[in-house]
Amino acid sequence: MASADAAQKAAKLLQPTPRRTITKDEWRMLMDQPDHLIARELTRMDWILISSIRPRDLVRHVSSSTEKARYKNLVNVNRVVEHFNHIAAWVSNFVLFRDKPKHRALMLEKFMKVARKLRELNNYNGLGAIIAGIKSSAVGRLVATRDLLPQDVGKDWLKLEILMSSSRSHAAYRLAWENTNGERIPYLPLHLRDLASAEQGNATFIGAERDGRVSWKKFEIMGEVVVSMQRAQGMPYKGLGGSKGELQIKELVLEGKLEKDEDILFARSQQLEASPGAGGTSEKLKQFFKR
Repeated sequence: MASADAAQKAAKLLQPTPRRTITKDEWRMLMDQPDHLIARELTRMDWILISSIRPRDLVRHVSSSTEKARYKNLVNVNRVVEHFNHIAAWVSNFVLFRDKPKHRALMLEKFMKVARKLRELNNYNGLGAIIAGIKSSAVGRLVATRDLLPQDVGKDWLKLEILMSSSRSHAAYRLAWENTNGERIPYLPLHLRDLASAEQGNATFIGAERDGRVSWKKFEIMGEVVVSMQRAQGMPYKGLGGSKGELQIKELVLEGKLEKDEDILFARSQQLEASPGAGGTSEKLKQFFKR
């Protein structure tokens, strides 16, 4: 994107508009799409959303100021967070849609391969969203489904999980991020957490506020996070499909009617792979996943 203003206008067009019920037709359409094209379209959307954020938006987003509600541009950061959660829910819904383990395994494998393509594109935010969907409580418990995955896919997926693991304060991701050259999209949840920790864990002033002595260390830490984001924004992706991208994939991502209630998704998971103590199927669950 040429500027944050242009990105902000484009980002407004990426709001989810649920108008299509997920059916077997949508399921098959997604399965038929090449993995690399899905990853490219997800990256195109993530890049627009990330490019719409200005440095001050990040700082204000973690601010404890009572005036925070007045900052209109916080919508730029919130939009990225909401999209992350939307992609995670999108993954869960499509994996849980089919009744037979073999079909669920096919979709699970599909998303794992898309995650690998996102890693190759250095789209860490998209990769994190796919992982969040697959590791959700509803999908993560599908033992019979996972047992049907090809061994090589499972091994490669483990590498991606290790990369984005929270172990040692996300040490693997931080190392990869620092050593990634060229186009890249940050794993925003972690960078926002770093900013929030610096904001909340360090005093703004040394001693009495009226002395006017600013704690420079606090803003140095916050500055490192912001500058890292700015450097990523300064290296735009090329050849991601223009302004419209892959239209059918975009529609599958943004126009599906998704169930985002975790309790309902977990009940669906219990229904699919019965476990001791699993309860009956609620009427809302039956309606959402009816064929």
